[in-house]
Amino acid sequence: MSAPPELRVLCRRLAATPVDDLPRLCSVLVDHVLRCGAPLSSAAEAKGKDKLSETPVLVHRLKTHINTLLAGKNPSGRFAAISLIKAVIDVGGWECLRASAPWIRGLISVLQKPDPFASKELAIVTLTRIYSLLQGYQTLIREMATPTLPDHVKACIQLIKAPASGKPLKTPVSLIDTVICSLAKIVSLYPTTMRPFAAEIRSVLKAYVAPTSADSAIVPRGLRESSRRLYILLHYTAPKNGSGTDWARSVGGSITHCHATADQVFRAVVESWQSTTGHRAQTVRLEADPAGGGDAADEFPPWTGLEAGADRLVGLLELLSEYLKAPTKTAVAIPVGELLDLTSRITLVTLPTSGADSVELNPAIGRDEKAELWSVLPEIHTAALRLHTSIIRRLQNNALPLSTDLLDQMVRVFNSSRHIPSVRETTYVLANEILLLSGPTLLKLTVNSLTSVIQSCCKDILRAAGHADDNNNNNNSNPSSATSIKQKTTPVNGNADAFLTAPGASAASTSVRASHKAAADALLPLFLSHLPQRHLSPDARGLADRTAILSNNKAAMLASCLYPYRDSRGRFYPSILPFLVRQFPHDQGVEVLRTNLRTAQQGHHPHQASWDPREGLDELLLEHVAEDMEADDAATAMDTAEDGGEQHDLAETKPSGWLMQTVKDTAAGVANQFFAVEPTAAEAEVENAEGTSLTPLKRKGELIEAANAKRRAEKKAAREIPIMAKAAEQPVAPVEEADEGESDSESDAGSIQIDMTMDDEDDEDEEEEEGDDE
Repeated sequence: MSAPPELRVLCRRLAATPVDDLPRLCSVLVDHVLRCGAPLSSAAEAKGKDKLSETPVLVHRLKTHINTLLAGKNPSGRFAAISLIKAVIDVGGWECLRASAPWIRGLISVLQKPDPFASKELAIVTLTRIYSLLQGYQTLIREMATPTLPDHVKACIQLIKAPASGKPLKTPVSLIDTVICSLAKIVSLYPTTMRPFAAEIRSVLKAYVAPTSADSAIVPRGLRESSRRLYILLHYTAPKNGSGTDWARSVGGSITHCHATADQVFRAVVESWQSTTGHRAQTVRLEADPAGGGDAADEFPPWTGLEAGADRLVGLLELLSEYLKAPTKTAVAIPVGELLDLTSRITLVTLPTSGADSVELNPAIGRDEKAELWSVLPEIHTAALRLHTSIIRRLQNNALPLSTDLLDQMVRVFNSSRHIPSVRETTYVLANEILLLSGPTLLKLTVNSLTSVIQSCCKDILRAAGHADDNNNNNNSNPSSATSIKQKTTPVNGNADAFLTAPGASAASTSVRASHKAAADALLPLFLSHLPQRHLSPDARGLADRTAILSNNKAAMLASCLYPYRDSRGRFYPSILPFLVRQFPHDQGVEVLRTNLRTAQQGHHPHQASWDPREGLDELLLEHVAEDMEADDAATAMDTAEDGGEQHDLAETKPSGWLMQTVKDTAAGVANQFFAVEPTAAEAEVENAEGTSLTPLKRKGELIEAANAKRRAEKKAAREIPIMAKAAEQPVAPVEEADEGESDSESDAGSIQIDMTMDDEDDEDEEEEEGDDE
């Protein structure tokens, strides 16, 4: 077997190229190595059988060149050697792996030398690859991994450990991230060997787990995430079966640090929270700036200032979320009660409002600190909502008892900070998990509390689709409506340029982050499929259907067709199946649904095809300006109902999201898709037969009537008294069926009156009989 040409070219270039020029040729040399996998991975015995082949000679020459470059004094040569070692280990298999002991020692020496950071980073990656491949061979582990692994860990710790002099660390962030990822991989593979270094690694990582803005170094998000993963995986190094206990102790310590930080951050408010787990708030000094942390082994680095404290609290909450995401070595007990107690404390602190539920402020704290707290509070709330999402995803169906508490906290945070896009996006993700878990079991009050979430979700989708402007981004009331209601006058000396439309205004108004839009699109179908539709208001259901049509959301339109809406009066609303078929004419699932789902004939309208879902969309997106206006309207409606006035039709009293069409509109030929469908006479008769049943009082009245009639008939036959015969032939007043809108209590009251009338007639008959006898 002849040697591959790449192997000859590789050996020739390594021998002929100057060492300083090798880094430029590394990509070409590595490509040649990757094509020489067969000769590098073949056994030495097979190479010796073929006396005429030069392959063994070339392989030996290649390894000799690599050893020479790795042990040389030129940093460029060492960099080229590291690159070639990585490629040879990847394709060489066990044959190259068992001969890599001198390479391991040479790579560790590179970490201890003042070589460029690129060489050190590549050496760490190569060593991690070698230790990972050694895992399947116990003999090689004893001979190569166990003796060299402590030196590798010590060299890595020195690269990421802050100097004792207090000077900033010179190691670049990319190298620190590589070191931490390498240690995380090695900890899971060699926990016993890593046990002596666990405490030192944990103390070094605290500077990267929950950094603050007051720190000397900036820690990017990728480094924070990798540091948290390694920080959590250190429980693998616990002796015997103590990994679960060590994990629980670490989680409990993080919760304690969160409470201690919250004591300082929330000192500007008087908290109404009461701990359910026995936690006691610490005494806070009000004369100094908020501060926390310390230099002790069990403390995180010190911080000063409210913004730094908020960063520390957010970092600790994200660490708790990572605890629930990362795998564990053994089964662990999750402290659900302590986690919910912590998030309850955080979510009870909301932005101040004018209502009675506004948070109470601490008069001893200045206005500047309070304003700073309101600016950092949405980010803290977002971290708490992400922790809720991690709890549900970790517990899955076991989180069902927690869904109500999690939803209440979510709605509280959303109503306080829904003008922040990150809060809305996180709320959509959490609401998706909650509805999938317990959506069909939610009560009416809980569903009503989700109205603001439904409206914001639809508005974000419509903004992304270009059907709603961004002038009202914070979901507050419309300025024009507020002006008309409160009758405020606009100042004359305004900016005339404000009335002009900027060229890029329309494009910027529809800008929504891709992740934000994806979360809203995924949540919209669940409003139609995983919420009890009988608890939804016509406004909310109509807005969801319009949004599904205008945004071409096939999943939401399918859910709307499969879960039709029926109002409190028993009227079905027409399906949006025609829009679904029009927008997805070649979809196989839509075709199956169209052929199997029969649309109610009452829902068709001659002008249905020309109806535009955008009609009346602004009114649905418009919220009430002030709560007192809503209270006045509700009080007026209640007074009207108490005065005994006639009950107006729902379509005439309040315009809903479905824009229910009256008989007058139908006669005029108004094109409207969402109008209520009155049940036909046959359907009403079937509904009355199924839904209206005789109460026990009615059955009793019928029995009494039959007994009295029988008794009167017997007396008539015996005495033949004309008066009694006339009384017996007198027809009984028929029982009128209760209207469809009346309750069972009203029907029962009518039965009682009928029975009382019958009793009075019987008493009169008995008195007449007694008079005749006398």
